[in-house]
Amino acid sequence: MLSPTVAFLNYLQGERRVAENTLSAYRRDLEQWERAQLPLTSEGVEQYLAQLQSKGLSMASVRRKRAVLSSFCHYLIGIGSLEENPVAQVEGVTRTERKLPRTLSPDQIQRLLSAPNRADQRGRRDALFLEMMYASGLRVSEVVGLRVGDVDIKRGMVRVRGKGGKERVVPVAQPVIEAVIVYQKQLPHPRTPRSFLFPSPGGKRSLGRVLVWRVVKRYAQRAGLPQLPSPHWLRHSFATHLLSGGADIRVIQEMLGHARIATTQRYTFVADERLRQAYRAAHPRA
Repeated sequence: MLSPTVAFLNYLQGERRVAENTLSAYRRDLEQWERAQLPLTSEGVEQYLAQLQSKGLSMASVRRKRAVLSSFCHYLIGIGSLEENPVAQVEGVTRTERKLPRTLSPDQIQRLLSAPNRADQRGRRDALFLEMMYASGLRVSEVVGLRVGDVDIKRGMVRVRGKGGKERVVPVAQPVIEAVIVYQKQLPHPRTPRSFLFPSPGGKRSLGRVLVWRVVKRYAQRAGLPQLPSPHWLRHSFATHLLSGGADIRVIQEMLGHARIATTQRYTFVADERLRQAYRAAHPRA
């Protein structure tokens, strides 16, 4: 099996038909990133860019290497191997402005969640993991990794295994808990606390992340959304809607499993921008 880097370079050459010199530059920059042996996270990218600057590289060179790494991340997102672009979350190193998280409005969320046909088992499954991603702000990897025993029916809580194996417990809405009960009763395989909540057809493994991406895009199209969101938009929407509703940012940080409060504070900019847009649209002197 080809490594992600080689597959990306083949994609650039075969589908994007980039020039040979450009392809060579991409290859050199990605090889330099791999030699750094850093995690493909916002913290890893930030450390990498800082290392480049400490070696005396010009800002133009650092920006180019940053852009190559960002293109690689976009490719990984497109094939379902990455949930969001960590390069876009890094600010300050190259004086590049951080992009705001992309979210859906409450009305769009409602349309998306109503799109699955809940009259059949597959539709109920799809509706349930859509509901759980939005109701509790879970990542795709966290949803597909849920076990039956992770859902505390009585308390209305879910135990989540996040990045780095860190666990957290988050609340989930009562209607979602009730949907879990109905869904589990109709599964064809025996259920134990260690069974995957969303099993593969054979019942021994969990659903793949790529399948979740496809499902979200299919229902987004069915719901008539203007753009086809990634599953991570549900997580972003969860945080933004909580913040807009008055939830404390520290509580949101804990529910999202963010190690740094700065990561969670991105959502304050989304909420502020929505306020500015509403003001400009409605106030006669805006």
